Amino acid sequence: MNIFFKRASWSLLATALLPLWCSSAFASGAWIARHGMTASSYQNNFNTIVGNGYRLTDVSGYTVNGQPRFAALWNQSSSAQSPWVAHHNMTSAQYQQKFDQYVSQGYQLIDVSGYEVNGTDRYAAFWQKRDPNTVWQARHGMSAAQYQQTFNQLVGQGYRLVHINGYSIGGNSRFAAIWIKGGGTPWQARHGMSAAQYQQTFNQLVSQGYRLTDVTGYEENGQARYAAIWIKSGSFPWQARHGMSAAQYQQTFDQLVGQGYRLTHVDGYTVNGQDRYAAIWWKI
Repeated sequence: MNIFFKRASWSLLATALLPLWCSSAFASGAWIARHGMTASSYQNNFNTIVGNGYRLTDVSGYTVNGQPRFAALWNQSSSAQSPWVAHHNMTSAQYQQKFDQYVSQGYQLIDVSGYEVNGTDRYAAFWQKRDPNTVWQARHGMSAAQYQQTFNQLVGQGYRLVHINGYSIGGNSRFAAIWIKGGGTPWQARHGMSAAQYQQTFNQLVSQGYRLTDVTGYEENGQARYAAIWIKSGSFPWQARHGMSAAQYQQTFDQLVGQGYRLTHVDGYTVNGQDRYAAIWWKI
């Protein structure tokens, strides 16, 4: 298990989602979410939902029985007209090309998710035109050692981790991450945690007043591993779950949304060929 700590402020980027594949779709107020979508289903839903005035705020790519699946969330808000672009099924080279293109046009990467297709990495991501004064960094395709090294380097330069995505390519762990410079709110991050280590760390940090803001699951040597970010901020009710099957996720989703919670993040991942979900809900 690798442990990171740094005092810094955190701004939640690209977090939220809900289901469709199990023949259910949900819309609560001004948000819509889906999970278990094939690439074509994701594209069709994307076109329809965006056409109705929503913008993508989170996307997670993962693989089930060798086929890509997607979970995503869209929000309808006053910022829906802000210029933004999204792509999925990109190879590493295609992702790098799009990244360079959009950054040169003043866009900032908001979310990136890696996943495996036929033994190679693919990426889903979206960018939004943001404040040009924001200083940020992003990396993808990092091994655990490269991620650790980059983390140490950037945090040492005053950056804070705002998004982490873990995925497995050919049985090897890989990471994609986003850092933003500045801030002062205490935060903590971990990666390489087993389910038991994640639960233990979760309990410990929550008892110290931290709130989970991002979590990603991935497979390593046939076992689930987790990476996550917590910040010391806010006192509103929230809930988080991990290791859920599709049915358990659907059931928990229905229960918590029925209690007035709003899904703010969901991450799909695969362990031994089975899709699993980790998610966060807020009551605000």
